[in-house]
Amino acid sequence: MITEVTIKRTLLFAALLAISSLSTAQNGFTGYGEVPVKTPDSLLRHIAGATDIRTKVTSVQNLLTFHTDHGTTDSVIFYTRQLLADLDRSDMPGKRTHQARLYLTLADAYRQEGLYDEALRYYLQGVPLANDQTGYQLGIANVYAARKEYNKAISACQELLNKNPEEGVKHQVYERLGIIYLEQKDLPQAKQYTEQALAYFRQQGHAKSALQANLTLGIIAELNQQSDEAYVIYSSVKDSAQNLQFFDLYIDAGQRLGDLLVARKQYQDAMALLPMVYANAIQWNNLEAQLRVLNSLRNLHAAMGDYENAYALMTQYMGISQQLISRQNKREINELEIKYQTAQKEKEILNKQNELDHQRTVQYSLLIGFLVILLPVIALLYVYYQKLQAQSKLNATMEEMNRQKVAALLKDKELELLKASVNGQEKERKRIAGELHDSIGGNLAAIKLQLASQTGLEALIRQVDDTYHLVRDLSHDLVPQKFTNTGFADLISGYIRQFNVPGSAVITFHAYPDEDIDRLGASLKVEIYKIIQELITNAQKHSQASKVEIQLTKLDGLLKLLFEDNGRGFSPEAAKHGLGFQQIRERLKLFDGVFTIDSFPSKGTVIDIEIPLHEA
Repeated sequence: MITEVTIKRTLLFAALLAISSLSTAQNGFTGYGEVPVKTPDSLLRHIAGATDIRTKVTSVQNLLTFHTDHGTTDSVIFYTRQLLADLDRSDMPGKRTHQARLYLTLADAYRQEGLYDEALRYYLQGVPLANDQTGYQLGIANVYAARKEYNKAISACQELLNKNPEEGVKHQVYERLGIIYLEQKDLPQAKQYTEQALAYFRQQGHAKSALQANLTLGIIAELNQQSDEAYVIYSSVKDSAQNLQFFDLYIDAGQRLGDLLVARKQYQDAMALLPMVYANAIQWNNLEAQLRVLNSLRNLHAAMGDYENAYALMTQYMGISQQLISRQNKREINELEIKYQTAQKEKEILNKQNELDHQRTVQYSLLIGFLVILLPVIALLYVYYQKLQAQSKLNATMEEMNRQKVAALLKDKELELLKASVNGQEKERKRIAGELHDSIGGNLAAIKLQLASQTGLEALIRQVDDTYHLVRDLSHDLVPQKFTNTGFADLISGYIRQFNVPGSAVITFHAYPDEDIDRLGASLKVEIYKIIQELITNAQKHSQASKVEIQLTKLDGLLKLLFEDNGRGFSPEAAKHGLGFQQIRERLKLFDGVFTIDSFPSKGTVIDIEIPLHEA
C-alpha cells in the first residue's frame, strides 16, 4: 500500500526534475535537459583506428585529458581501467611509465568521486612504478585532507615543498594547503596560500585551477561575513565554469551560491538554482555532489517552513549516502574476490612454470649446439662474400680506368686532327699569298715598266697598275671565303659545335651585338678565330673542365673576348711562357691588344682579352 509520505516524496522529486528542465533566464540561471558534454567523435575515431598499443595509449590519453578537464570522472575511470587492462596484456617497451601515469589519473578520479579508500589504493599501487612521485604525494595529501586527517595532510604537503618542486607543483600544494586550513577554520592562513596559488594559475593561464582557487576565496569571504564579495565570486565562478564546460566546478559553485542565497533569505532565487544544480549532479553521477546539493535543498525547505519536503529530501539524502557506502563496499568485495582467484591461479601457474623451465632448458641446449655449428659456417660465407665484393669492385674500377684511357686517347687524336687541319689551311693561304705577291705581282710589275716606255698606252698602263694593286692587296689580306660569306658569330658557333659531344666539356658562346661583330675587319676576324681555336684546344687538352663559356663583346670602342672554364686551373706564373700563350700575344700585337690570365689550381681559369678598335 502506497503511503502519503511516499506520494509526497515522489511528487517532490518530480518537481525537482521539472524545475531543472526549465530555463529561468530572468534570474541568470541555466539548466540542462541532457548531459552537456559529449565525447568528441574525432577522439573516438582515433581510438577506433589505433592499430597498435602505442597509438592507442596516445589516443586514450587525449580522451582522458578531455574528460578530466570537464569533470566527467565516470568516463575517466572507464577509459583508464580499459587502457590499463590493455597495457597489462601487452609487451610494450616502457609500459611501466604509462601504467604509473594511468594509476595517478584513476586515483585522482576516484578521489573526486569521494571514494577515498579506492583512491588511496591506486595511489599506493602506482608509487612503485613512478620515477617522479610528486603527483602521487600530492594525491595522498588530498586524500588525507578529504578524510579530515589534517595533520597527515599538512605533513605530506610540507614534505613535498621541502623537496623544492617545480613552480606548478608548488602552487598546487599551496592551493591544497589553502583548502586544508579553510577546513580547520584558519582563515588567514587559508587566504594567504590560496591567493598565492590563484596569482600563479592566472599568470600561467590555468583556467580550471584558477577558478577552483577563486571558489575557495569565495568560501573564505563568506566565513568572514563578507557575503556580497562571496556572492560575486560564486556567481563569477559558476558562469565561467559553465562557459568553459567545467561542470564539476559549476556544481560546486552553484551549490555554494544556493546556500548563500538561503542565508540571505532569497528563497525564490535559491529555489530556481539548486534543483538545476542537483539535476546536473545526477547527470554526472557525482554522489558526493548529490549529497551536498540535497543537504542545501533540505535546508532551503526547512527555512521556508516546508518541513515535510525537507524530511523527504533528508530521506533521499540517506539513500544516496547508503549507495555511496555500498559502492565502496562492493568494490572492496570484488577486490578481495579477485585476490583470491589470483592466488589460485598463481599455484597453477607455478606448476606450469616448472614444466616450462625444463622444456626451455632442453631447447636452450639444442639451440646452443646448433649455433656452435652454424657460426663457423656463417663466418666462412661472410669471408667469401667479402672477397666477391672486393673482386667485383676491382673489376669495375679497372673497367672505368680503361674506358677513361680510351676516351682520353680519342680526344687527343681528335684535337691533333683539328690542329693539323687548321695548320694546313694556314700554310695553304700563305703559299697562295706568296704566289700572288712574288710571281703574278712580279710579272705585272714588269709589264707595267715595259708599257711605261711606250707612248700612247697610258690607259693600258693604268689598268695594269690597278690590277697590280689588287693582287698585292689580295696577297696581304688573303682570308678564307667563310670569313666574308658567313656571319662571324655563326662561324664561331659552328666551329664550337664540333666539340659538343658526349664526354667533352659543354662549350657556350655569346656574341654581342651580333651585327657589329660581323662587321669587324677580315684580318681581325681571322686572328680572333685562331685565338679562340687555341684557347679551346688548350682547355680540352689540359683543363679537364666540364663547362666552358666564351663571350665576344664590342663595347665603348673595344673588342672584349672573355674565356672562362671550371677546370683544374694552373699557376699563371708557371704557364705564362707557354707556346700557346706566346702565339696569342704575337697575334694581339698586330692590333695593340692585351690579355690577362686569372687562374689558380683547382679554381678554374678566366682569360680576358681587350683589342682597341680604330674606327674611321
